[in-house]
Amino acid sequence: MYSPIATRKARVRNATQPPLNEQETFRTAFELADIGIGVVDQDGRFLAVNKKLAGIFGISKEEFLGMQLSSLHVPRGDSTLRSPTTAELRSDTSPVVIEKRFISREGKTLWVEISYAPFPGKNGAEGCVVASFHAITKRKLLQFALEKQASLDSLTKTLNRVSFAERAGVELLRSGRHGYKLSMVMIDLDNFKAVNDTYGHAAGDEVLSIFGDITRTCLRIGDLFGRWGGEEFLILLPDTGSFGAEHVSERIRASLEAHKFPSGVRVTASLGVVSQRPGESFAGLVDRADAAMYQAKQTGRNRVVTNADDMYWESKSQSENPRPPELYWRKHYECGVPEIDNEHRELFKIANRLLGSLGSDGQSTEAAPLVDDLLTHIAQHFKHEEQLLEANGFPMTQSHGQSHQKLLAHGHDLASRFRKHETTAGVLMNFIVHELVARHMIQEDKEYFTWMKKKTSRHVGKARARSRKTKP
Repeated sequence: MYSPIATRKARVRNATQPPLNEQETFRTAFELADIGIGVVDQDGRFLAVNKKLAGIFGISKEEFLGMQLSSLHVPRGDSTLRSPTTAELRSDTSPVVIEKRFISREGKTLWVEISYAPFPGKNGAEGCVVASFHAITKRKLLQFALEKQASLDSLTKTLNRVSFAERAGVELLRSGRHGYKLSMVMIDLDNFKAVNDTYGHAAGDEVLSIFGDITRTCLRIGDLFGRWGGEEFLILLPDTGSFGAEHVSERIRASLEAHKFPSGVRVTASLGVVSQRPGESFAGLVDRADAAMYQAKQTGRNRVVTNADDMYWESKSQSENPRPPELYWRKHYECGVPEIDNEHRELFKIANRLLGSLGSDGQSTEAAPLVDDLLTHIAQHFKHEEQLLEANGFPMTQSHGQSHQKLLAHGHDLASRFRKHETTAGVLMNFIVHELVARHMIQEDKEYFTWMKKKTSRHVGKARARSRKTKP
């Protein structure tokens, strides 16, 4: 029933509660949005962020204010996030949308889709940019899982033929560009048809699967291992010459021969080893590896045959260039903290003494204690770095320490295998040069020292500003 009095009371009550204005409405929507939103100025600094964005990165809203887009932590080797250019933000161009990896405050890897939109200023004021951050980690992990599934042989979990050829092509280009050694091994399981005929195809499949597991234990992380067809497999060994590849192949052969398969099946393999020659194509390398493997079959099976010409030219090169490899300290390696730079230089000195002690076969009676000295120095250096990072409040101290532990564990594993003659000096050299120096010292360490320098310069700037204010 209509009541004039009730209607008047409702109008009076509503009149005392004015509707939200446009600014309050925007602020409420900004905070309640289900995607991370940041307002960024022309210099790439955050002016405002919502709760969702702070939650994505595990960084408080207060810390975000004034932070630059480029300061969001990314994995080593990745480029930092940059601000979009004016041309990219023109209204007549496509929206700027990118996908990028980040590291959260807790050290977790995040995948985020970022889109930028211009926000023009009013009355001649400088405009800004609205950046939307949409967490897509689950989607990317599913995508990677599907891609990995498509690139692997389902039975042996090795690369399938197409994926192996694609990745091997990249390694050949890298080898040709930088002059690195590169070797290929072709493996064929001996009398495999008899295994299928005698024990059945299920047993044959189990043998192939176990063979894949055995072989992987003999390889490094960066080596490529693929199923070429049936019971034939290919291995590509980057930064490895004929002698090193022969050693790896013999280890695979012996491990396979010694393994006790179910039902008493005995499995052996014939392996052919070749090293890339200047300008040699992938197809040419495969053909020569196949010829070496066929020779292993013809001379009795269960053996490794290495191309004799490849071994001759490698030996000749070593005899003509007897000077041992050496690491050289460069000016751009310096991080700006004297005690850390001194520890890095000492690392180079120990590594060079180790490399200089090695014979042409990659072994030396003097090498073992030098390896121990190197690992002891690395452990002390890592500990000092972590103390320095923690004292300066570096946000990624924990994940940096975890990286240290992985490197140290890998180094101790290589040292143990080196003493047992299960690996060569080339593998140690790869660890020192590529993993320790290039990836960690030059890339990761540079990241946090750059952060420390920026922090120091901010503190100096604030101190100078306070000093100017206090002057009469």
